[in-house]
Amino acid sequence: MTAIDLNDEEIKTLIAIMKFSIDACPLGSVSQEFEIDAEKLEKLITKMEKGLQS
Repeated sequence: MTAIDLNDEEIKTLIAIMKFSIDACPLGSVSQEFEIDAEKLEKLITKMEKGLQS
């Protein structure tokens, strides 16, 4: 596991970008190396939001 020190504002920015990408981007073509879909991003968003509440 890798830890990255981000402040609340940075985490909120990443959450906003991920939410936008779910609605506006064709996620299937983002990367051939990783399978990225809306469900995977929703899980990351939830994890990040829980981290902000801690």
